[in-house]
Amino acid sequence: IPPYPHGDRHLFKQSNKGLYGEQRIQFGNNVSKDTETKTRRYWKPNVLSKSVYSIALKKKIKLRITANVLKTMDREGGLDEYLLKDSPTRIRELGPLGWALRWTLMQKPDIIQRLRAEAAALGLDQATIDEQ
Repeated sequence: IPPYPHGDRHLFKQSNKGLYGEQRIQFGNNVSKDTETKTRRYWKPNVLSKSVYSIALKKKIKLRITANVLKTMDREGGLDEYLLKDSPTRIRELGPLGWALRWTLMQKPDIIQRLRAEAAALGLDQATIDEQ
């Protein structure tokens, strides 16, 4: 597996072991209505332990995943589609575990065939496709 291009996360380390989608603990203040006294507080991300089915791997994968990422995954069409989307922001939000899952998925023959077909549809020549 190649190294994750953005490195491990240092501020919210548990997000290295799940699909957290760039979410971490946020801080702010509770402000009283009468005296406007400020008290520090924090918000934790809504983390769930879920088993998500991967069609390409043909098995369930147990993950720690935030509700926001689960919602995005439903919108994209499942775990495989979520992991394979090739935008810079998606790569950044995957984190080290998501990067490893993406790499594992991209080694499957049916995914390789699909990516080659997409590249051919874009008009790339066969030599460039084979090189990549």
